[in-house]
Amino acid sequence: MQFFVDFCNFYQRFIKNFSKIVHFLIQLTQKEMIFKWDQACQMIFNHIKKWMTEVFILRHFDQNKKTILETDSFNYVNDDILSQYDDEETLHSMIYYSKNLSLAECNYEIYDKKLLAIIHVFKHWWSELKLTKLLINMFIDHQALTSLMKDKKLSKC
Repeated sequence: MQFFVDFCNFYQRFIKNFSKIVHFLIQLTQKEMIFKWDQACQMIFNHIKKWMTEVFILRHFDQNKKTILETDSFNYVNDDILSQYDDEETLHSMIYYSKNLSLAECNYEIYDKKLLAIIHVFKHWWSELKLTKLLINMFIDHQALTSLMKDKKLSKC
C-alpha cells in the first residue's frame, strides 16, 4: 500500500483533494494500525485508480492571465487550487496542492490553520505567482479569520 501511495504522490497536483482521499490509505500503513481492507478502502483505491488512468487536460501557467487561488483547511489537511481564466473568461483549474498537516499543526485553532494554508500556498507557488502581471484573487472561507481579528491582540513585528 505504501508503494502505491508513494507512486500516486507524483500526480497529487492534478487530483483535487488528494490528501483527503488518500488519508485513510495512509493510516493503514502506520505502525500502530491494524491493516483492515474494507469497502471504504476499496472505494478510495478505485477512485484513485480512476483518476490515475484518465487523461488530464493540463495548461501552462500564463503570467499575463487573471489568476485565482482557492485555499481551505480541514482537520488534517490544507487544500489549494491554482486557476486561471482563458481568453473566453472561462476559469480552468490548473494545479491542485494538498498538504497533510503535522501532528502539531493539527492541534492549531481553525483560524491558525486557515492562515497556515495561506502561507503554504504562497510558499509552494511563489515562483509562478511572483511573475504575474495582474492582481491575484484569493478565495478562502474567511469566517474563522474574522474571529481572529475580534479575539486576539496582534503584535507589531
